[in-house]
Amino acid sequence: MPALASGCGGGDADLANGKRLFTGEGQCGSCHVLARAGTGGRIGPNLDQAFLASRLSGLGETTIRDVVQLQIAQVRRGSLMPEDLVVGDDARDVAAYVAQAAGVPGEDPGGTVAGQPLLGSGDEGKRTFNAAGCASCHSLSDAGASAAVGPGLDDAARGGGTPQPPAEWLRQSIVDPNAVLAPGYRRNLMPEDYAQRLDAREVDQLVDYLLRVGRR
Repeated sequence: MPALASGCGGGDADLANGKRLFTGEGQCGSCHVLARAGTGGRIGPNLDQAFLASRLSGLGETTIRDVVQLQIAQVRRGSLMPEDLVVGDDARDVAAYVAQAAGVPGEDPGGTVAGQPLLGSGDEGKRTFNAAGCASCHSLSDAGASAAVGPGLDDAARGGGTPQPPAEWLRQSIVDPNAVLAPGYRRNLMPEDYAQRLDAREVDQLVDYLLRVGRR
């Protein structure tokens, strides 16, 4: 997986700067648990626990980022969290980092020194596949998924038997699943709200992942 630095995630957010601030200068990690950042503070809420259920239910990173950024900007009365802990672009970067890390197993090496890239130890597309619940309906060997409710995806890179390039077919199948039905599968079997559950970056990551691991 390529390094994540400026311009990756959360619009123009710098995830490496977000992690550096979360674990160091911003002091967020001294109060909050966030496994991917390697922090274990017990003063504030455990961020993995706080966002895991929402992530598994389909809440996209964009929504989580906006929630975190609002909590940073509008500190609750009586909270132990200082006001103006991080502001401006730094607050945006921290919120974007928390949104991509909270409730996600693994670790994010790097990103703790200014200018140092954040290296993902896992595959973001695979993480999206699992977090979005795809494994509950589809088989995919790389993800250890064996469900048979929907079509198997081990051959996804070959396309769906349509004139569309495989990437376009996969993207359409995610955001508009009734547009082209796989043989033997009925309409409305797959929820039609993945265009709202997943933001554009997550859809792209999922498509790239399926193209990479699906046999050609």
